Amino acid sequence: MQNKLTAIQTFVRVAEAGSFSAAARQNGMKQSAVSQQIAALEEALGVVLLHRTTRTMALTESGQHYLQQVRQLLGAMDELEQQLRPGSQPLHGRVHIQLPSGIGQRLMPHLIAFQQAHPALRLNIALEDRLSDLVAEGVDVAIRLSESPPATLAARSLATVETVLVASPEWLARNDPPQTPDDLMRHPHIRFSGIATDAPLQLISATAKVSVPVESVFRSNNSDALMQALEAGLGIGGLQTLPGAEALASGRLVRVLPDWRLPDRYLYAVFPDARFIPDKVRKLVGRLSEVVRVAGQNVS
Repeated sequence: MQNKLTAIQTFVRVAEAGSFSAAARQNGMKQSAVSQQIAALEEALGVVLLHRTTRTMALTESGQHYLQQVRQLLGAMDELEQQLRPGSQPLHGRVHIQLPSGIGQRLMPHLIAFQQAHPALRLNIALEDRLSDLVAEGVDVAIRLSESPPATLAARSLATVETVLVASPEWLARNDPPQTPDDLMRHPHIRFSGIATDAPLQLISATAKVSVPVESVFRSNNSDALMQALEAGLGIGGLQTLPGAEALASGRLVRVLPDWRLPDRYLYAVFPDARFIPDKVRKLVGRLSEVVRVAGQNVS
């Protein structure tokens, strides 16, 4: 059993390192010993886990599936061992977290502080606005914005995020600011590229909801790029108040049509498997939940 467990751990290390030689260096082993362990594991399982050539290595389909499952099993074993040890044990090990770029930048100081408070942790932080495959990419938790929680994954609600219309003071000084939602039709707009080009702008107020066709002059799939375009005075656009709090507070961006806003979105922590969420992941998400709750109170 111990030999098989060691071989499984070696397999995970090879898959994550991308090569036998890199895994051997990390484990302090000879490359031949790593190869022997993988070969023995494949023989025991009756499947090929890795395609090998003289220069490259790649997971087979069976290898990808096996990697996804054993990662969770190894994590569960590690978690159980921590719970059995007497006394409080420090958080340790790898945590791969994915965040939207704009919100991720706002939360970065808190992620760094969490790492400093738990030096045995190894945080792997990805700032990406795309929706990744959590299981296939080995993501422990993803922070996502959506209109509703994902239907097929475990999710924890963190905050409601308001999105307001803004422009730079310079743009407002050069143009006649819109007084009604219909006025937006004659002004250039900055929008997320994931929205269809011809999709109207949806706005809500305390008592009404409207759809306004707008002309996009700048589109991007990255929230930082959108904010830079807004601050550069390219036009009017939506700004999430959580990542945009500093720009609003400093006056770099100013609200337009303050009685109207885009429909609210919801910030969630999404986990690859509801059955097992490591304590280190729970505590990290708990800290981020506190941060966004306080940030939301300060914005409002």
